[in-house]
Amino acid sequence: MGMFDTILAAAGSSTVNAGAIGQLPSWDNTIDLDTKTGDVERAFLDNSALPGFIVRSGAEIFGVLSRRMLFTAISQPYGREVFVKRPLREMAAKIDTAPLMLPTNTPLASALKFAMTRDDELRFEPFLLHAATGIRLLEIHVLMVAQANLLEEALTSRDRLLDKIKAAVGN
Repeated sequence: MGMFDTILAAAGSSTVNAGAIGQLPSWDNTIDLDTKTGDVERAFLDNSALPGFIVRSGAEIFGVLSRRMLFTAISQPYGREVFVKRPLREMAAKIDTAPLMLPTNTPLASALKFAMTRDDELRFEPFLLHAATGIRLLEIHVLMVAQANLLEEALTSRDRLLDKIKAAVGN
């Protein structure tokens, strides 16, 4: 074992596990297109942490309705009067019907790149995870915090390793 290998072993270095999005906390709340918009609004008001719903049309996934999308739609002039007593089907144009869907083994950095390449109005919207157990909803800020934490860990590990190298070569 050479000096560099000894330093790596002493630093406790291993290959950095990039992490996968399936390890992050996510949501599995679903609603049907026939759910009244007012009921969805009530669910958002009752649970301030709820980022959105996976919208189904029968057994099929129709899209994603985020908190922001719903409240933007009903805050438009006459939006409340038009939508609240009617089913979500009436506001289908406000639902992301082609949401980003990624497998749970997607690395954090790749998922963030995919999310950030979406159109401006969807860039910070939740997206779908395709898991063996079903479809889940992931908040973009959860992904961003996880990526920032991973970067911070990598930088800390690098600094420790550099300190070990400097100590070993006598700098």
